[in-house]
Amino acid sequence: MHSSGVRFRRLVLQCLAVLSAAACLANGSRSIRAEEQASPDAARPSLDFSLLDTSGRIHSLRTEPGRTGLVCVFLGTECPIANGYIPELNRQYSALRDSQAGFAFFGVISDPHISRSEAAQHVEKFKIQFPLLFDASGLLAQALKPTHTPEAFVLDAAGNLAYRGRIDDLYANLGKKRTEASMHDLADAIAAVRQGRAPVPAHTAPVGCLFESRFQPAADAKVTYTRDIAPIVQANCMKCHRDGEVAPFPLTSYADTSKRARQIAHVVSMRFMPPWKPEPDYGHFIDERRLTDREVALIEAWVDADAPEGNPADLPPPPKFSDGWQAGEPDLIIKMEEPFEVPADGRDVFRNFVIPSGILEDRLVSTAEFRPGNRRVVHHSIFYLDISGVARKKDAADPGPGYGSFGGPGFIPSGAIGGWAPGGTPQVLRDGMGRPMQKNCDVVVQIHYHPTGKPEVDQSSVGIHFVKPAEKNPKAAAAIMVIDRRLYIPAGDDDFRMAGSYTLPFDVTFVGITPHMHLLGREMKAWATLPDGTVEPLIWIKDWNFNWQDQYQFATPLRFPKGTRIDVTARYDNSPGNPLNPNSPPQVVTWGEQTPDEMFICFFLVSTDQPQQLPALIFDNFRAMGAALRKPAKPSE
Repeated sequence: MHSSGVRFRRLVLQCLAVLSAAACLANGSRSIRAEEQASPDAARPSLDFSLLDTSGRIHSLRTEPGRTGLVCVFLGTECPIANGYIPELNRQYSALRDSQAGFAFFGVISDPHISRSEAAQHVEKFKIQFPLLFDASGLLAQALKPTHTPEAFVLDAAGNLAYRGRIDDLYANLGKKRTEASMHDLADAIAAVRQGRAPVPAHTAPVGCLFESRFQPAADAKVTYTRDIAPIVQANCMKCHRDGEVAPFPLTSYADTSKRARQIAHVVSMRFMPPWKPEPDYGHFIDERRLTDREVALIEAWVDADAPEGNPADLPPPPKFSDGWQAGEPDLIIKMEEPFEVPADGRDVFRNFVIPSGILEDRLVSTAEFRPGNRRVVHHSIFYLDISGVARKKDAADPGPGYGSFGGPGFIPSGAIGGWAPGGTPQVLRDGMGRPMQKNCDVVVQIHYHPTGKPEVDQSSVGIHFVKPAEKNPKAAAAIMVIDRRLYIPAGDDDFRMAGSYTLPFDVTFVGITPHMHLLGREMKAWATLPDGTVEPLIWIKDWNFNWQDQYQFATPLRFPKGTRIDVTARYDNSPGNPLNPNSPPQVVTWGEQTPDEMFICFFLVSTDQPQQLPALIFDNFRAMGAALRKPAKPSE
């Protein structure tokens, strides 16, 4: 066989084996308009007072002889972005202390909902090295008027506000975290003040959680928590926002919800929460996590009224959640063989853990349920299969538990049985369908870890359910795809487009769909055109984010007749304006597995009426996608 044909076959086998799995699922915030910020060059805040830190030491905020500057960084105990910056703030504090620069450096807790003892516990939990001031009466917050946590303020020796804003540009916005920071605004501002210069820029837009202050609820408010907001939160938020779950804080009571009211209104109005990327009414899926316009409007009206509680008699009973396996007791439970230590900060970690399945015969998997060992740090997971032994060799060659890779697992899988993302529930394939799992295979659990600001340990497990032998008509479900590896994205191109299609050779039932791109991807859209011209929308993700990928199972399986054409288009941004661009300055990007590479694939989990048709369909899909490589790449319209 021609070498290019061999390469393509290996590529397609790898892509096919992913089935419906893809990297699922970081944090951030809206930009602050200039008029929303105090003007730093005109501000000389009055700091004629002292505050206690969490250990009881008194710290003066007044200008003092020998003090060359003052840094205050507003933090929050539950804001994941603020917590993630603590190691970086520790480093900057240590550098200033060791240089004997005469700079005072403080963290600040000014949230009226956080007690002094909780702030002290936060210092111990996250190993905060700098003094953490407890702004009990909000004096410092009133003087500096922070809008977010974290938000940094730098004052010069005369007490003039020289800089306010972000710590660096690691976060471009909510959910858009760069691989590493390229601008170090706080450190640069400190260096400028030490040298007697004005920092440039003097202010930047902070990214994090909105700073929450005390409300004064209206007594006659029309929208209340108990009647209007609690049902929305219980139905859409509590699945993750409760004790022991993946979200950084609970939303199980009025106190929990009201103290974060502005932040909640902000993230739901920008559609960042609940986390759900597909556009409404362009495909319908199981477990959709989307608020209606009416629900968003109710939350905004509640916040505008200063978050009134309402009549306790209106409060619905709390929802009941299962503490055990959500899909029932699994047929097989596999677990990471040893704990994995996640560092406090740095880049997100992609790690693959090889676990022997121990099954002695081929089986069909109806669902695989992931149970994170540490929900604070696990971002998402995918479950690959390996019968080649390559994953074991990679594990043995890599020190520590598991081995590292980005995107795929670093080998050609023999299959995949699903994945997990926060907020998702186990999706059991219907009508006796299951994903093939080979006897004596290894399950390679790829986990995306998100550092939290302190060292963490995880040891996760997977519960596997097999299609029951008594099932009347068991069916294997497999993946076909629209794929094109002829990617060549010029450096600086902010609107590079690709398109591909595949025509079904006979009747096929579509069960699920999984778009896949990397960090340059901005948009992907898929639809089906039936032989009579009818167009069936499949999925449309306008705001692609590699960190919030998911695998989507259609609410109702879609049956398409022979001759139906499946179309997929995608758009990429390889310009400096893409905050997630891994290359600075931008470079030409082609197909590949690594972080700086890209992909154009959309997987479709499908089944056929007759068992023998499924291998024929897969072979035809191989042939069609291979034939496409011999033609010029097709740009999207």
